[in-house]
Amino acid sequence: MSTTRKQRKDTKPVIVPPTGVSEDGNSILIVSQLHGIPEEDIRIDLEKTQLIISAIMRTETVMRKITVPEGSRISRKKFRDGILEIVLERPL
Repeated sequence: MSTTRKQRKDTKPVIVPPTGVSEDGNSILIVSQLHGIPEEDIRIDLEKTQLIISAIMRTETVMRKITVPEGSRISRKKFRDGILEIVLERPL
């Protein structure tokens, strides 16, 4: 189930996909459900303390922002069967 946020009339609605975050030592695992979105349309940005997962579609925008420790880096990402998995390494 996803959440829709109302936007101004001239913009597309924003869908917030279900996303889970878990931590294990120096790693952070982020799992997001992006069913129906082609892998090539998914954008992943890491900006200081924000990991942003987004996709722009015809009628809506999918976006999820997750706060992460500053200095984290993406060590692995995988997309399969509509599930995006991202592993971040914490800074030492």
